[in-house]
Amino acid sequence: MLPKILIIRFSSIGDIVLTTPVIRALKQQFNNGNNLVHYVTKKPFAGIIAANPYVDKVYGIEKSTSEIIEQLQNEDYDYIVDLHKNIRSYR
Repeated sequence: MLPKILIIRFSSIGDIVLTTPVIRALKQQFNNGNNLVHYVTKKPFAGIIAANPYVDKVYGIEKSTSEIIEQLQNEDYDYIVDLHKNIRSYR
């Protein structure tokens, strides 16, 4: 099974765009590119991330990660990269 990496960044649009090098580096360099990169962000920004060729799956949330917590738990991520770093992403 391929290793799974979850990246978390909820907002803002500029900060989300600036995560592009992180996404690319994780996808290309971790396990020689044999991995799955998933991303959690707010719904208005999900389209930006979905257009990134290095992201395999995007979760868009309205208000809280509680909307998708079961889905995330079922993914059984090997690594979580929290680029938001506040109490909302900790949950």
